[in-house]
Amino acid sequence: MANQLTRRHFLGATIGSSLIGAAATSSVEAAFVPGEVGTAPYLPDRLYPTMGTDETNPTLTVYVNFLSDASQYFVQHNLEEIVREYVRPGLLNVELRFLSYRPDAVDTYLVGDDEGEARAARAAHGVWHVEPENFWEFFEFMYWNYTTKTYTHARLESYMGLGGVRNTMKIANRAYDDRYDSLVRSATDEAVRYGISDVPRVRLLRDHKHGNYADILGWIRTRLDRVNEGSVRIHSLLPETKYETPVHVIDSGKPGPTAFVVGGIHGDEPQGYISAGELTRVRPTGGKLVVVPKANRRAIQRGARYTESGDLNRQFPTGSAPESKLARALWSELVAHDPDVVVDLHSSSGIYKHDGSVGQAVFPTRAMPENAVDACTRVNDHYVDLSEYPSYYDFDCGNTLDGSRPLFVHKVYGDLHLPGYLVETTREGTYLEDQVVWGVNTATDLLWQHGFLFG
Repeated sequence: MANQLTRRHFLGATIGSSLIGAAATSSVEAAFVPGEVGTAPYLPDRLYPTMGTDETNPTLTVYVNFLSDASQYFVQHNLEEIVREYVRPGLLNVELRFLSYRPDAVDTYLVGDDEGEARAARAAHGVWHVEPENFWEFFEFMYWNYTTKTYTHARLESYMGLGGVRNTMKIANRAYDDRYDSLVRSATDEAVRYGISDVPRVRLLRDHKHGNYADILGWIRTRLDRVNEGSVRIHSLLPETKYETPVHVIDSGKPGPTAFVVGGIHGDEPQGYISAGELTRVRPTGGKLVVVPKANRRAIQRGARYTESGDLNRQFPTGSAPESKLARALWSELVAHDPDVVVDLHSSSGIYKHDGSVGQAVFPTRAMPENAVDACTRVNDHYVDLSEYPSYYDFDCGNTLDGSRPLFVHKVYGDLHLPGYLVETTREGTYLEDQVVWGVNTATDLLWQHGFLFG
């Protein structure tokens, strides 16, 4: 570690020294040289900042805080070792959560209440969203130039610029406008669910440990061995055709339920296929999760609701075969896995019970409609921020699906009498990342109610 210390130029005389604003840093030479963390391989197109080499690798979730000196120590020491021992050799992915809000349900110290910390976390998500190739250098820079002072607009711009970010003003403005706030707040809710009580903390499956634990590498190794008892297999639906699309089969290797999740039936609804893609990265601690993230890949490529073969979600009549080649293949895939629950992810241009559209609603089959009510309540309580959205953006439970229409989830009940859920977020007046947070958390809550625990 001593070698790493000599490789960087600092903005002050010590690690604890801090920037005091843009004017004070204008004469400082931007000579930061990134190390293991700053040059780590990264996986783009992920909701949260992620380093790694292979999408199918197990993921270590890391909880940190920009105003925590313990997090600073972790980034400079143990995270360096984790990158060297597990990330670069292609054994593990690392995904970040910034804990920046104090949850009501936690009595012990978790994070501070400094709004500047939340602002910095939003800026970090902005860097990841706008310039993922520069994120890990910026992230490392933040901890090698640690400050306990609040992150003002000027300070954020300075840190980003000196940390290798190009679009500093754009990202700082987004941070001040509360863009990415749903991602920051969702980290706190997740921490509560897993019993995270301090930072830094690392989690693999449902186990977690303080990040500065002396034998953190050994702790990770024992959990990796357990994760690898399961499997992640990817095969193609309709291979070597214009409709070819991947199917992810994530098997825990342990007894439990089977879930079938679909996204991208409509190609102009990115929340659906992005949220489903996020679910390919979770690991059930029991049972099996099957995900078809981009069911209608040809429509997605066109950015269109449907293709020359028509609207895929109108080709699933109850009591008879699906009406197109792709619909038949998707239905056969579902039947082959004999699922206990089905979730279909979509988005809409409007809002249910507000303008006659279907957004911000969960439409359950007749099997277990009460689960949809519970999922809506939880997402409304934790993820739909009333300071940003009017109350009519709250999720509602929609009408039950009984097989009377030729939609995918209708057929799930009409032919199989299974619990199924059509999840619709709205695109009206919302950012895509908010839609994805809502979609992912609605889906995971529905699956949780059917016996799934995720690592």
